[in-house]
Parts: sequence; C-alpha cells; structure tokens
Amino acid sequence: FVCILGITYLDHAGSALFPESLLKAFTDDLRNNIYGNPHSQNISSKLTYDTIEHVRYRILQHFHTTAEDYTIIFTSGCTAALKLVAESFPWIPEGTKQPSSRFCYLTDSHTSVVGMRGITASMNVLSFPITPEDLLFAESRLPAEEQNCTTPHLFSYPAQSNFSGTKYPLSWIQDIKSGKLCPIKVPGKWFVLLDAASYVSSSPLDLGVHQADFIPISFYKIFGFPTGLGALLVNNRIAPLLRKTYFGGGTAAAYLAGEDFYFPRTSIAERFEDGTVSFLDIIALKHGFDVLEKLTGGMEKIKQHTFALAHYTYTVLSNLKYANGAPVVRIYSDTDFRSPDVQGPIINFNVLDENGEVLGFSQVDKMASLHNIHVRTGCFCNTGACQMHLDISNKDIQRNLQAGHVCGDDIDLVDGRPTGSVRISFGYMSSFEDAQTFLNFIIATRLSKLDTEIPFQSVTKLTTESVSDDLPSFNNADKLSPILQISDGDLRSDLSATKTSLNWQPPEPEADSIRAAVSETAVPTCRKSGKPITVANIYLYPIKSCSAFEVTEWPVGNQGLLYDRNWMVVNQNGVCMTQKQEPRLCLINPSIDLKQKIMVIQAEGMHPISVSLEDNTEKEGVVCESKVCSHRVKTYDCGERIADWFSMFLGRPCRLIRQSSDMKNKSHQKNTKGLSSATNISLSLVNEAQYLLINVASILQLKEHISARLEKPLEIDELIQRFRANIVVSAPESFEEEEWAEISIGALQFQVVGPCSRCQIICIDQQSGERNKEILQSLSAARGRKTNFGIYLMNRALHSSFSDILSVGSQVLPVLKENTEILPPTSSEEKCSG
Repeated sequence: FVCILGITYLDHAGSALFPESLLKAFTDDLRNNIYGNPHSQNISSKLTYDTIEHVRYRILQHFHTTAEDYTIIFTSGCTAALKLVAESFPWIPEGTKQPSSRFCYLTDSHTSVVGMRGITASMNVLSFPITPEDLLFAESRLPAEEQNCTTPHLFSYPAQSNFSGTKYPLSWIQDIKSGKLCPIKVPGKWFVLLDAASYVSSSPLDLGVHQADFIPISFYKIFGFPTGLGALLVNNRIAPLLRKTYFGGGTAAAYLAGEDFYFPRTSIAERFEDGTVSFLDIIALKHGFDVLEKLTGGMEKIKQHTFALAHYTYTVLSNLKYANGAPVVRIYSDTDFRSPDVQGPIINFNVLDENGEVLGFSQVDKMASLHNIHVRTGCFCNTGACQMHLDISNKDIQRNLQAGHVCGDDIDLVDGRPTGSVRISFGYMSSFEDAQTFLNFIIATRLSKLDTEIPFQSVTKLTTESVSDDLPSFNNADKLSPILQISDGDLRSDLSATKTSLNWQPPEPEADSIRAAVSETAVPTCRKSGKPITVANIYLYPIKSCSAFEVTEWPVGNQGLLYDRNWMVVNQNGVCMTQKQEPRLCLINPSIDLKQKIMVIQAEGMHPISVSLEDNTEKEGVVCESKVCSHRVKTYDCGERIADWFSMFLGRPCRLIRQSSDMKNKSHQKNTKGLSSATNISLSLVNEAQYLLINVASILQLKEHISARLEKPLEIDELIQRFRANIVVSAPESFEEEEWAEISIGALQFQVVGPCSRCQIICIDQQSGERNKEILQSLSAARGRKTNFGIYLMNRALHSSFSDILSVGSQVLPVLKENTEILPPTSSEEKCSG
C-alpha cells in the first residue's frame, strides 16, 4: 500500500485505499472482455447485463440477504441514494384528510441525511430532529385506536457515527417498525432508513436480521475503488410504494413523445436507475469483493482488526499527560472503546496545550502532514455531532459564519473556541505501525523526552494485550504498482459428440405405475397425415453450451432430462459463458455414466476429467447466485481442479458451477399457462423451457434452402446438431410441429409453450467451433424473415415419485391447437438453445 510512499494514511472513514490486486484484476477483466451498453441487445451488452446482475447478487450476499427481500438500485453514491429516498417516499403532505407524514432524523447524522428535509419541506411534510437521548427515553406504543393508521413516516439514523464512531443499536430498526419505539408520538406506520455508509466500511451488516427499509451505501468507503458509485438497498415490502415522476433512459417500458403517456418497467432497479448505469465501475465491484475476502477473510475479521488498533490508540492517547498532569488531547466519544459492537475504528479529538487550551485543528493537520500522516479535520459533514461534542450552540454556528468560517475551511478557532476537531480512522489495511507512527507524532510534538517514559511503557504493554495474535495482519498485502500482466492463449481442437446407448431401468416396484395410461387429452385431433410420428434422437447437454450427449433412452425428472444443463461454465466474474462469447465450448464433450455416478468431460489435447453426480453442496465451496437468460439460479462451484481444466482448454480464467439442488424449485421457475394447476414449473440452467423439440422433416426442407446458398452443402446430422434440440422427431410433414398444442410420448405429457427464436449459435459448426453467418441468414430467408425453428416443451408434473424414461422409437401423439400460430415466449430477450 502507501507505505512505499512513506505515508501513514489515517482517513479510512473518508475513503478506503485500494490495493494493487484490485486494479490488476479489474484491468485484466477489461482487457479480456468487451463490455457494451447494457441497454443494447448484442453479445457484449448481454455480457455486461449479466455481469451487473451477478454483482447485485454478490452485494446482497455480502449483506446476508437475497433478492426475495431486497433490491439493489445503483446510484452515484450514498448522497444520491438518500436524495432518491426523499423524492420517492410515499409522503402524505399537510392539509389532507388523513394524518400527514413526518420525517425524523438523528441529530448525529451526515449532512446528506439532514438535507433530505429540503425535499420534504417542498412536499409540505414536516421534519423533526431527534437526539439519541430523545429516542432512548421515547414513549412506546400508541393508543390502540391510533395503531391502525397507515400514514407512512420515515426515521433515519446512522448505523455508525462518522464523527465519533459510535455504533447506534441496530435493534432500533425493529423497535421503531413495530411501534416499541416512537421517534415522535404520531399515529401511522414507521419506516426506517439506516445510513450504513460509515458502518459497512469496517463492520458486517446482516440484513437478514436487521431489516431496515432503506440502506444507502458508497462503495469507495469499502474498497477505495471505484469512486462515484453507491447503491440504495430497498426492502421489497416498501419498494412498490415508492413514487417516481422523472423517467430517464432505460426506465420506461413504453412512452409517447406526443402525449402524456408513460409506462414504467416492472423491475424496481430498472425503474429507478435513470440512464445508463456506471457499468464498468459496477463490474469493478466484483473484484473488490474478491480481493477483500482474499486479503482479510471477511468483514468480521476486519471489524476485530480495526477495533483492536482503535482501542490501542485510544488507550494510549487518553493516558498521555503533560508534566503538570494536564491531558494532551480531549477525545470526543460516547464510549470507552471496550467493545467493537458499540464503537467503530474512529477516534475524534482535539489537541490541548499545557493550560488546557485547544490547538486549532488546522495547525495539527499541517504538523501531521510534515510527518507524512494524513488525517481529517473539521466537522466531517456532521454539524449535529460537532455541536453536541464541542458544545457549539446554534448562535455560535451563525456567529462563526458571520466571522467568515464555512464548512471545510481552515478557520479552526473563533474567539479561542474550536470550530471543529481532528479525526483519525483505521481501515482493513491499517497496521499496528500506523498507530505507533501517529502516537509517536503526538508525543514528539507535544511532550519532552522525560514525559515520554511512562506512556511508552503503556505502549509496550498494550502491544501484546490489545492486538490479538489471531487477528489478520495486512502489512504485507499489496504494494501499489502500475505493473499489469495478463496472459492469453488460443487453443484449437476438434472433437465430435459422443453417442451412447444407455440401458437404464427404473426401480421395479413402481414400474407399472410409471407406465400409466395416457390421458384422454393426449388423443390427437385431425392431422394432415395419418403416418405415425416417432422419436428419432434424444440429446442432453449436461454442461450448458457444451457438446451434446446422445442417448437412446434416458430418465426424465421434474426439470426435464436428468442432468440436462445442470452445469455451466462461468467467466472470472461468475457470469455464464455460452457459444456466443466462446464458440470453443462446443468442443468440450461431457458424458454421463449413471452406474458410476460421474460425468466424464473430454476435449482434444486434454486428459479426461470426471465430476461426481452426487450433490456436493456441503463439501464444496460457496453457494452463489447468477442469472441465466433473466432467470435467477443458485449454484455452487465444482472446485479448483475442474476450473484449471476448463481454463487451460479455453485459454481464459473460468470455472464450472452446478445448480444447487436445494434451490431448483425455488430459484429458477416459470409460470406456464395451461400446466398443472397453480404449479410452478422448475427449470435447470436452460434458457426458456425444459425441452426443445425439432422435426427431421423441417430440417430436410430447411436444408434445401440453405444448401442453395452455400458453396458446400450441409449434412443432415450437422444441421440437427446446430439446432441443439433435446428431442428430434420424425413427423411426415415439415413444420407441422408448430400446429401442436400438446404432445404425449408414452406416459409423458408435454405442453407446447412457444417457438424457439434462433440466435447466432446455429451459425457455429458444432464439430469445429467455426462460424458461418450464412446459416442464420438462410433460416430467415427460408422462413419469411422469421428465425423460429423448433418448439419449446414443458413437462406436466410427474405422478410418480421417481423418474420416467424417454426412449428413441417411442410414438409421439400430438394435440392440435385451435390457433395454428404459436406465440413466442413472453420475454423481450432473444432466446437460444444454448
């Protein structure tokens, strides 16, 4: 860190410092990926969108909550997040028939919180400052007749004072929301804004336990980089009540320029993120979380480490005396620094002379700078705390203004009285040497050599007692350096898909029940031809976007074909990789061995590697969240051995992750009209539906159109592989599958949910990984400018407690729909069979 510059940095409450590894990881990321505007639909834009969504989940995970409870709205910082709350909160102004809203804030609050009253005043809503003592002795519980009032009120307080480091009870959140504590005695419903900007820089915040309604943060307080980026975490219970008038780019689902018509996007985040978000900075956050965890081991260790330094410094500093017994400093604190649960790593003080007179903070700052010590001085944008601790009256503030003193200047004394103070604060990369350097500076500039004997005895004693051996040491973390190195490789190999015949049999006791009679609804209505339709091929894709695994029969579960798209490859940011970004994924050949319960992965030039089919969620690493074509999924990592194999073959950092089995029915579901009553259909890591079906007759007709436009005609098998279907059927008529509403195959019943709109993946030769853009153009020309080919199927809920099987040669019985045009799936995103 900055130790190479000889600087002792003690303003971590102002901004954290960033390590070299954060910058290197971020710049490597930018060199290896192209990130486009997330509002576009191209490949680079989709990568950006997916990465941003992954970062949202990472933030929620950091605060021990999920997307079920909170929404992340990115802002330019904590201040912008506070302004957003003030503008969008559902205030009820004075003068209406029902009771009006109130805005209350703790006097020990940042300027940006107090400034919210400017907006509330413009909305004719009254604001009330509340002192900590007012809240502690506030009366609880309103009369019963007033408890049913729904008027919304907002109370804001800091989790940690940025002035003194005092940590206010997080239990206040629930006490205020439940009515146990009332900031002021008015009927209505209280919501809580927890200003967490100072707190989260050095302490863990568990929103699963302390569920505030609004939590604004600034990320530079945690990571040091990027700056100008913050977020508002909004409790989803209050989110639908928020109001918004302005709509910037990207927030509108539809609007008219010539009329007053506007319809917002349904996503709370997209509705409130005006314009294009700072997407590169958001991507940098992912690396911030990675580096923070790697260097420190987590926020709890940071909390203990920084508090140990603050406790040690406070103890020594408060015991420094002049020869006449007068204290060297006056510390402004509400605690005695005994516990990190009530005190953060901030020490606020003024230096005194032998007579007890305050030395101006500007003088102390200049002296510290001469010793290469960086501190913060003034009132720290917290006038309320400054007044309370320094005993500055309202008239004093006005008098000081008339004398020429404004916030942030170097007028430190007016009529001999201080206008502000000195603040030092520790961060995760602070060291014991930083504390000693600061104490040496105070001692050297204020005390004689004789005076220093006793204090230094205290220093030696506290060195061993206050800083525990098991606390992390960050002294040798990263040195700031502009040197950046990345390596990139480009490997080429050719592999063909593996074809396997599997003799799988269900457990005998219930074999008969599995073969239950087909429902009456599966009896086909009038078809163009009376010839039977059969299943010609069955494919599954264990790893999303990798090669097909062909079988003759296979178990079917509640998510589709067993193990179909249960794994996916992700980049260094945890974002799903497909053949759109990495065509060479098609050269990776996974195959499933049900008897040995393993998946074997092969690629040319690589030794085969196996992955257990057992769910190793508990044994393996961290469970994380990601997005697959707008669906949220929970996954777990398959380990370093597998990650190294994929990284070596693809020539870029990547990992293999698997869908977490305990979340299959919770995190990746689709409500499909017409399927079993009120049942959510569970999906694996597919894009849109459990199955994709294509018809050989349709392939043959398409082949004629495509071959006429190509120099070298494509073989039928090659075309089938490009369309990456699960079920290939041999129907007599081409494209007759688009007239089906339902089908049954044996005891299995499927609902047709829409056509598959094809993307550029069909242009990739699945044997070589080479692209040919003519294929997509030919499909569009052949189908009258449409790119639909194949149909999506969803499986009706299985009646058995275990899997049925799907077999090649089985008869397919379709039910025609009344309207012969299949509507595409209800999504704005282009879907593919990845």
